[in-house]
Amino acid sequence: MERSMTGKRKIEKINHQTIRNLTKTQDINAKTRHLKWRWVGHILRGKNKWSKVITTWYPRQGHRKRGRPNGRWEDEIVRTAGKLWTRITQDRTEWKRLEEAFALKQADDQELDIV
Repeated sequence: MERSMTGKRKIEKINHQTIRNLTKTQDINAKTRHLKWRWVGHILRGKNKWSKVITTWYPRQGHRKRGRPNGRWEDEIVRTAGKLWTRITQDRTEWKRLEEAFALKQADDQELDIV
């Protein structure tokens, strides 16, 4: 879509970052990751909220299916913040610092999947 907005064709071999700078649009994937990170920090800093209980709830009992296990929502956060991520949410400055790393890491991983 951004290529059609700028009139650039793929054959011109202009990378997507240059085109994004021309259109001055935000990467929607990075934006959603920022919002996800902020929401998790907000929820876990609260006291007895049902959303906090659900975020840390692990419902599986018994055996899992064969093959690769399903990715949990929490797994992405653990990769960036570590196993004690629920404690890190209490420190707003540290949580804010990790937010950018989370969004960029996920965007880089997704670009590698596309290529």
